[in-house]
Amino acid sequence: MGSPSGDANEWLREFELLEGDENELKESRALGQSPELSTQLQNTALKRLSEALQSDLQDVIPWFYSQMPPLYNCLTSEEEMYDHILEIVSGKVFAEPQVVERNNTKMKSTTYMSNCEDRYGLVKLVPELSRRKAKFAYVISSLDTRLAIGNLYHGQYEASPDWEQAELKPKKQKVVKLLGDEPRKAVNKYLDELDVLYAGKATAKMIATGFRAVGYSYQTDASFVDIKHVADLEEPRVRVDLALKGYPLTAACEAIVGIFTRYDLSVRRVIGHIHKTTDRQDFTVVHVVAASQTGKRLSQTDQVWGRITKALKSLSFVDHGDEFTVLMQGRQPYSINETNFVRATANWTHIFLSKDNPHYYTFDRVAKVLVRSDAFMDRLIGYFRSRFDPRFEGDRSVEGADISRSIEAIIMDSVDEIERSILKESFNFVRHILKTNYFLVSKAALAFRIDPSLLNKTHYPHAPYGIFYMIGRGVRGFQVRYRDISRGGVRVVMPRSAADYDNALAGLFDEVNGLAFAQQLKNKDIPEGGSKAVLAIEPGADKNIAVKSAISGLLDLITVQENGKLVPGIIDYYNREEIIFLGPDENMTDDLINWTIEHALHRGYRYAWSLMSSKPGFGINHKVYGVTSEGVNVYLRNVLEQMNLLDGETTFRIKMTGGPDGDVAGNLLKIIHRDYGPRARVVAIADGLGAAYDPSGLDWTELLRLVDRSLSIVKFSADHLSDASKSFVVAADSRENVKLRDNLYATAEAEVFVPAGGRPFTVKDKNWHKFMKSDGVPSARAIVEGANLFLTEHAREKLVEQGVTVVKDSSANKGGVICSSYEIVACMTLEPQEFADIKDKYVEQVISILKEKADLEAKLLLREHESRGGGADYVKLSYEISSEINRVCDVLRERLDELSDEEIDSGHMKFILFSHCPQILVDQYEERILERLPRAHKLAIISTYVASRLVYKEGVEWLRHKDKQSVYRIATQYIDAEQQIARILNEVSSSGLEDSDKIISILRGVGAKHLASLHT
Repeated sequence: MGSPSGDANEWLREFELLEGDENELKESRALGQSPELSTQLQNTALKRLSEALQSDLQDVIPWFYSQMPPLYNCLTSEEEMYDHILEIVSGKVFAEPQVVERNNTKMKSTTYMSNCEDRYGLVKLVPELSRRKAKFAYVISSLDTRLAIGNLYHGQYEASPDWEQAELKPKKQKVVKLLGDEPRKAVNKYLDELDVLYAGKATAKMIATGFRAVGYSYQTDASFVDIKHVADLEEPRVRVDLALKGYPLTAACEAIVGIFTRYDLSVRRVIGHIHKTTDRQDFTVVHVVAASQTGKRLSQTDQVWGRITKALKSLSFVDHGDEFTVLMQGRQPYSINETNFVRATANWTHIFLSKDNPHYYTFDRVAKVLVRSDAFMDRLIGYFRSRFDPRFEGDRSVEGADISRSIEAIIMDSVDEIERSILKESFNFVRHILKTNYFLVSKAALAFRIDPSLLNKTHYPHAPYGIFYMIGRGVRGFQVRYRDISRGGVRVVMPRSAADYDNALAGLFDEVNGLAFAQQLKNKDIPEGGSKAVLAIEPGADKNIAVKSAISGLLDLITVQENGKLVPGIIDYYNREEIIFLGPDENMTDDLINWTIEHALHRGYRYAWSLMSSKPGFGINHKVYGVTSEGVNVYLRNVLEQMNLLDGETTFRIKMTGGPDGDVAGNLLKIIHRDYGPRARVVAIADGLGAAYDPSGLDWTELLRLVDRSLSIVKFSADHLSDASKSFVVAADSRENVKLRDNLYATAEAEVFVPAGGRPFTVKDKNWHKFMKSDGVPSARAIVEGANLFLTEHAREKLVEQGVTVVKDSSANKGGVICSSYEIVACMTLEPQEFADIKDKYVEQVISILKEKADLEAKLLLREHESRGGGADYVKLSYEISSEINRVCDVLRERLDELSDEEIDSGHMKFILFSHCPQILVDQYEERILERLPRAHKLAIISTYVASRLVYKEGVEWLRHKDKQSVYRIATQYIDAEQQIARILNEVSSSGLEDSDKIISILRGVGAKHLASLHT
């Protein structure tokens, strides 16, 4: 920011984004400053308009040409000026307190005009503009601030202006000169991306300023805000240039005017346009000129500019035009950040109170209560500031306690029980925040780390370890984890309607918490506990922007500096580094996966390469390698063997949900065909777009064609259906077909049903009975849950009661999480090129490991089922196995934490670390494993490896009733025994004994347990 030197009028010309010498500026200056030109234009205007409104025009025209500023004259054609003058008179703009609207079909524009009752002239106008969309807009007040004019241009965006035209060529030359220090190729690209209309109307300085603004926002995904002052004019002014990514232009104009008005600044000019890049990213560029409302000199060092900058940067991540926008209006308006805080509080309160009664605690009701509870919200914001404002001076605990008492008094004074519950839950939310990025100037979304102890134990008996809550423009999300070191995918939910979005929000936490807990059960084989992130995207919002903003907000709260602390501006009551591992799930595409890593690297996150699994390069793509499906197939094979369906040449039928284009379903189809050939008949498949059914089995050649081309089942050619009368292929494009598709999983008959896709809780309390045929027999003898949470717990119980063998998702679906865990190990120990060099072998060994772990659990399920005389179903056994492994793991983790780093990196602890890792990693990077894996991760590896190995090999009962000390002692002795067995096996293997294979098999089966038992 700088002040002018020399002639102030010359500097103002620069300030107003005008250019040219005195002759070139003749038609750009206030027209009344040139008597000869003014008379000529007035006479022309009078001649054309006098027949309609002669007397009024005599007064308005001289005033208009003398009072409209130079910028208006640059942006507005002569024909448009005549229209505006006519509208001022015919619409009685000065006579009545109204906003006049005029449409120009030829220009595809809409003009709004209003008289200015005070110096806040544009405040009345901009809300009208925000109801319309535009690609270019300006809002300008007259020099005497009596009139405000807004012009919106709505036509289609047309890129690639013809810069060789006589009118445009000189302008391009000026732009190139102004951007002489920028790469010419980038400048030309930007110029070619400009809208034709904007290129014709904008000045060269506007275009050059926009280039730098968009460039910054494009590279950083953050808002560009630049403030310039001119102080030695009669009326001090400020100009602000902004670039906002993906923000509606007219909504931005309204919000910006509101921000300036809040801080006693009168906006005089707003000029904005949409800029579309060749890679389909949208940016809104806005130039604002404002003056002091009070006449006070505008100091560059005034603290108000920090607040204005923060508010302007916040625009890109807050919602606009909802129930809370009213808080930013009135005599004592909330700031944009305070308003967003109320919005975040309302969303939280709605989600958790709707568990008690969704009809009492609708979002609309919660929002209205908080918006009208001025005293409560003022104190709640004060309490929040006392805890987290880095500028707070004084004793935080004393101040917080005082405000807390006044809040509780307000809650108690509320006579309405529902209102009292809303206020109480809102306070409960704020009291349990452990850290937030609220006070950072630049952020992409508002994020909170929440203490899980606030959860109602009636609804959530299993409290998670940690909760992150993110709210951004068009996105709400949670990340929940059940252990300190945890991993789980990011699921992006995209409702199609406002009603679906409201429903998604109401159940958002239940979905993410249920998925995280299921992941915790599933992750029993790996060092990372269960976690999940679910982001709900508002219909119409940009998915990529929404996902990026939520992940960026999360990074604000986990990225530490070299001193181990978060960035200044974040008060941290948790005060420990948090390592978060994410992964892909629904609607997380490769570009978002790559962006997550790049952004984490840019932000300096210590474990950036391991933040997101399944990366196309430095990662193991689940869909490419079919890792989840390989695990599902192991359970499928064990179930088929248990049902005697793999004897001889027996054929068997399978029905599925999830399309050939999906990860789990598509790869599973390939694996089934690979392992079972024509013996396996897939009779029914349903996915999001439709369904196909053939009782004789869908043609394998056609199915594999769809898999190879990543096509939905609706693309299955009907020519490949059998002659069976019931065969069909349908698209879900009618109510009848949707019903047919939705019920196919239940109505089609098969030996095994594999849900390999679909929404959570498809089979629930109200519809599980559809799975039963009219004679009371299940439509499938077994269900192998390849998809998470396809069945509710109650539905599983009911189906099991009816004789269905159900292999739960936490068992069947765990192949993907095992693979992701080994990707994390690789990312923590290797550089990208090093991983690329060993990737093929590494992936091969990882798939072998995950198949071995799946087979160990599958066979334990069968053993336990048989040992109990068939009285225990596989669902309960799966819970028992997961719970026992996690229990033993927790015992070991607690004791292992007492060991020194030297003890962890030596002896049998090192043996366990190396036993866990793929052999190629140990062979080539043994020291890296010890050097680069964080201590917490090593402890998690050791405890999980030992716990899962003990339970899988020796059963759930061996350690169940032993105390913690005994569990730790036996586990340690068991690992020592395994080391001994490993040495003996090597000796036997190389001995040349006649029965060496039998000896090795026996030692592997019972050797370790026997040796460990000798010491118990």
